[in-house]
Amino acid sequence: MRANQHDKDNSTAFLTTKTGQSALEYMMTYGWAILIIVIVAVILYSMGIFNPASSVSFTSSGFSPFTVSSSSCNSISYKVAVIAGPIPNNANSLQITKVYVTSASGANVSNSVYTLSSPITLKSGQSAVIIVPNVACNAANVKYSFSAIIQYTYNVPSIGTQTINTSGTVAGTSIAGKPSILTSYEPLAITNTQTSATPSPFQQMINMTSTDPGWSSIATSNFAQNVEFFYYNGSVIPSWLENYTSSRAIWWLKLPSISNSMVIYMGFAPLTTSLFNNVNTGEAPQLSSTYAQYDNGANVFTVYDGFQGTTLSSQWVNNGEPQATVNNGLNLSGGGNGFEANGAEPSLTLKTNFFDRNYIIESGLKFFSDNDIYDSFGIGILNTTSNAAFNVSNSEIVSLSLSSSLGQDLGHHFQNPQNTMTDINAPLSWGVNQFLIMGMTVTGALSFGSVNYQPITLTASDYNPAFQYPMLYSWRYSIIRVNWFRIRVYPPNGVMPSINFGSV
Repeated sequence: MRANQHDKDNSTAFLTTKTGQSALEYMMTYGWAILIIVIVAVILYSMGIFNPASSVSFTSSGFSPFTVSSSSCNSISYKVAVIAGPIPNNANSLQITKVYVTSASGANVSNSVYTLSSPITLKSGQSAVIIVPNVACNAANVKYSFSAIIQYTYNVPSIGTQTINTSGTVAGTSIAGKPSILTSYEPLAITNTQTSATPSPFQQMINMTSTDPGWSSIATSNFAQNVEFFYYNGSVIPSWLENYTSSRAIWWLKLPSISNSMVIYMGFAPLTTSLFNNVNTGEAPQLSSTYAQYDNGANVFTVYDGFQGTTLSSQWVNNGEPQATVNNGLNLSGGGNGFEANGAEPSLTLKTNFFDRNYIIESGLKFFSDNDIYDSFGIGILNTTSNAAFNVSNSEIVSLSLSSSLGQDLGHHFQNPQNTMTDINAPLSWGVNQFLIMGMTVTGALSFGSVNYQPITLTASDYNPAFQYPMLYSWRYSIIRVNWFRIRVYPPNGVMPSINFGSV
């Protein structure tokens, strides 16, 4: 019996050893494979492969030699990005000219053929985004599908110009479009014609006239308060209404960098609706019935002051004679002396140094009174070698001035110790109580000025300090009222990107 028990114990030990050995052999054989599977799964999860929210939202087929890299549809239009593959007959490039929609599901098509306003030229490997405005999806999160044809042309000297129709299908889920409060909109194509991109952020001027599409949607007594600018995905673009008349309106928008072109949208709410909110959508302080009620300039420009209230902002230093008082607007009056009175420049100077930056300083102001022909006022740049000294012993002023009694533009250049001045007559006229927008920038050795956006070339600057402080001033007996002061970035080569209303 003991022998049987002994045999049983040996058998149990043998089985245990055998089982452990098998498990070890299994792990050695398949363990690395399991480990690799786990690692791959973790990588795929981190890439969002198993996350429905980040999965590919569209599918496509066909369209050779193009590959569809993205697709989206909303209440505004249909947007598709394509990459050009090898071009037939080894052509150097092709041009996309039209898009045909042959059938659609989950979307509305107002016209089956869309001719691009500007044909898109691509070489093999290059990509482009096509916005088709006559195709739209009514609501977000709706499945859509299109059967379409992309028409393109290419040229090979041996066979001439060829026109090709390539077909395919695209399907996906629609996204949000224009803000729901808007009843209509117009696309705005912005084109940067310069070789370098605009800085980011960039202040873009929108200059709309009564001949542009959509004017009837804003020409009311509640002028322009029902306007809102937005991106394709419905995000509102910060905008500031500078001024308007019965035939023209000027806005400034805060946009990202523009390399070549981009499309945004100008939306209109019902005529009785005001979209001003002092954050994304607003206007210059003097345009509101209550001063600065909807002034959102600080959310649009690099530096901004609307002089609201009764206290001067701490971003300024009063550096001389002018009496500066704030009472919902800045009142600036000279003290009767010249620029060198009390060893300081009679100016209101911004504390921020803008040396070696591409910028434009501008101010909206009115002139009220003067005493003699030597009175003047304007904007300028105080150049100095010290970040704390603002006196004439180590500084220079490059400025744009208006001489009140002469009624002419004067370009002034002050340099110490020479203290020279050059007057430049410009073909502009102005008068008491006329609202003016004075602008100025310095690039390299030249100063550029403008009055109401009419350019003036000032004298050269041969002084290159480490500090440049923008300034406002009123000399001798001039009295001015300033509604706003702003600094915006300088567009490439001084050329503002162009706007094409109602076209993509």
